[in-house]
Amino acid sequence: MDKKILENTPFKPEDFHHVGVIVRDMDRTIEHLEAIGIGPFGMMGDQKWVDVAFKGEFRGKPAEWSVKISNTKVGDTEIELLQPSGGESALQEFLDEKGEGVHHIAYLVDDVAGEVTRLEKQGLKRLTSANLDTRGFAYFETVEGGVVIEIRFR
Repeated sequence: MDKKILENTPFKPEDFHHVGVIVRDMDRTIEHLEAIGIGPFGMMGDQKWVDVAFKGEFRGKPAEWSVKISNTKVGDTEIELLQPSGGESALQEFLDEKGEGVHHIAYLVDDVAGEVTRLEKQGLKRLTSANLDTRGFAYFETVEGGVVIEIRFR
């Protein structure tokens, strides 16, 4: 790995936010995890999950997709459950190719668009992103380890 990336990394321990896990069936997964003591899962408004639509890019092309999302806190970190619910996306691609499992680790940043530009100049490959002009996010592929890294607005 290029030492330059390590010196300028936005991936600081204090900014670690969550682990994203892809699931096939949100309700069934939440029921199972809560039954074994992991949770409770939920979103604002006392909903177990929300379905969110995104408009952005996937593998360099314009894309629109939706995903069911639910979270729980584990100490200072979150577990984020994600069930693809429509459109071509990095999440659906992962589910189709690898099945359920850990998809990404996420870090908070103050300037997502700025970090995307900087990280791409340093050689990281963007997998997908959305809403970079507002409170957006971007996923980057890793060469080793098979885990995607997300940066999202603080």
